[in-house]
Amino acid sequence: MKLSRLVYRSLRTVIRSTYHYFNILTNKLSSELTRKASQTWGHDRQESGTVSHQPAAGPERTLELPAIFSFLMLLAMLSTVSLWLSVSTLYDGTEHDGGESVVSQLLARIRTSIDTASDPSRRVSILDPDLRYGKADELCEENDFAGTEGNVTLYMNWTELYHVEEQILTRSTQSIRKFLHADNAMVKNLYFSASHKDSQRKKSIRTPVDVVLSQATVVDDDYYYLSGGHWIPANCHPRWKVALIVPFRDRWFQLPIFLRNIVPFLKRQNLEFGIYVIEQANDLQFNRAMLMNVGFQQALNFTKWDCFIFHDVDHLPLNDANYYGCSHMPRHFISGADRWDYRLQYSMFFGAITGFTRHQIIKFNGFPNVYFGWGGEDDDILIRIKSQGFFKTRPWGVTGFYNVISEHHKSAPRNTKRVCLLDYAHQRLTTDGLSNLVYPPVKVLLEPLYTMISVNITDVDWNPSWTMCSKDYKRPKKEEA
Repeated sequence: MKLSRLVYRSLRTVIRSTYHYFNILTNKLSSELTRKASQTWGHDRQESGTVSHQPAAGPERTLELPAIFSFLMLLAMLSTVSLWLSVSTLYDGTEHDGGESVVSQLLARIRTSIDTASDPSRRVSILDPDLRYGKADELCEENDFAGTEGNVTLYMNWTELYHVEEQILTRSTQSIRKFLHADNAMVKNLYFSASHKDSQRKKSIRTPVDVVLSQATVVDDDYYYLSGGHWIPANCHPRWKVALIVPFRDRWFQLPIFLRNIVPFLKRQNLEFGIYVIEQANDLQFNRAMLMNVGFQQALNFTKWDCFIFHDVDHLPLNDANYYGCSHMPRHFISGADRWDYRLQYSMFFGAITGFTRHQIIKFNGFPNVYFGWGGEDDDILIRIKSQGFFKTRPWGVTGFYNVISEHHKSAPRNTKRVCLLDYAHQRLTTDGLSNLVYPPVKVLLEPLYTMISVNITDVDWNPSWTMCSKDYKRPKKEEA
């Protein structure tokens, strides 16, 4: 909020209050004069022999309180203006004598807090680098959470999603909900135009969504917020832009718990991040890997993300040192979960939470589309990254521990063809993935803490060069081992 605007509002408030109490003072003075005139008239009538029934005069009341109150308000306004001028003088965005003084930093913090408190709905344009990243050019620091010192407290109890929104968005909740309606309309028009102008129904749109939704809301002074759960550090340049892709169907019990824990977790790591929930909107068997392909393509419509983390909705990280940035990828973020006594099911396990850079995903052709049902796709993905010379990394010990939301946890039906599909995975490396991904136009809905992308995926056409897995298949025990 600009200084002139603040001064105007303060003066208007003082003038209105002064005018109000001046009216009260005038009315009281008028009543007092009327009462005294009536008493004088009654006294004159008594002297002339006429009986008066006027009430007896009470003790005179002091009338200086309204004037004192107005004076105090004027004094408070002048003090505020003086403070603002001192802030502008001390804090001009430059360093003095090797750095900013403690008083300058404190006053700047007070000014920002008052701005946000007085107008929580204020928005800034992320297209302006100074507004997006603050006046400092330094990179956001990677917080050092060593060992057990980084252990976090998880909130595993279920709660309504709108309560989670209020806990995370705090005083900006109502203004963000208000802006969502208009922002959803703009995104809908973008996708409508793209689907009707392109007869082949490509998955990309010409104008990135973050350009259209360039007005961000300031939340808690530390982060800018874009509709749909896109968070940008306000005081430094983020090292990484991370898209969190959550394959999803009928997990509405887990979703509020997941968001309540994962959003503060990512904010503590000073990342720019967005959360995309990719919903399979049909009754076919759940195809996690194909939803990951859809999430990768659709998230790039919003902004140019550096890397993508594919995250099961029922897994919650237990340690802040489990860094979700784009370094050391491909990365398997989990070293153990409570359901497996904080161990892995097997050493080559590559499921639940995995991360890749944008270029890596394009190079190994995304993820397989043929796995309908539970199991197999994560091992296929590991084969793909090895075929391109990539090596997975993984945190060890307590850093990579997770807890799993066990309530309402119903797994998808097992994929009975997964063993056969894995045996011939090398045949499909270049022909199954992003290269043959086809799906109808998606439905996009911006929510306060995430973006919901609903897609009606269908089975892919079987390539004649692939070995057909038309019946159940089981390896001999020796080969499986």
